[in-house]
Amino acid sequence: MTKIIMNNQMQIDQRTHQTHRKLMTALQAHFTAQIPFNKLTVKQLCHDAHVGRATFYRHHQDIADIIVVEYLITLQELGHALNNLENPTYATIAGAVITTMRAHLDLPQLAAWAHCADRVLPLETGFAQQLLTALAIQTPHQHFIATFLGHSCHQFACQLATTQPALNRIETYRLFIQLVPNVLQTPTIPTDTNLD
Repeated sequence: MTKIIMNNQMQIDQRTHQTHRKLMTALQAHFTAQIPFNKLTVKQLCHDAHVGRATFYRHHQDIADIIVVEYLITLQELGHALNNLENPTYATIAGAVITTMRAHLDLPQLAAWAHCADRVLPLETGFAQQLLTALAIQTPHQHFIATFLGHSCHQFACQLATTQPALNRIETYRLFIQLVPNVLQTPTIPTDTNLD
């Protein structure tokens, strides 16, 4: 079977991955403690994570970059899940997407807290673009569709993360297929005369 998502995404060595996990855990602790993001310093975060500042700056440009890297890791995880699908249909792709979203509900909240949604949305849009290309969906508006899908999935994840009581997997799936368009199916378009 042709791979849905190519395996050319970033590779993180084990030591870098461990450092990232420590920084991410410390960052999540500050978020959970409701500390304003703009009050958090690299010095404090590194102290809490037991990571040197030199190591931090070797891999990150700023604190929000930790969240951006976590999005990349999550998208890579989703790519692997999509590659493992035996029958890539809208239903199976939607299932993989919501499974990944539900496993990382804190990510959209962290992005909002750190005011870095503008840095993660292009990653989600790029992933959607890669998916459309891999599925051989050719349209003159592919970038428009990928941008819409990336933003739709981000907004869906944001709302899913903050909905109380939390939605179960089936409820999440039903809402996803209801709200996020099936780009694998060509819709019936009315003629120009029916649009007036």
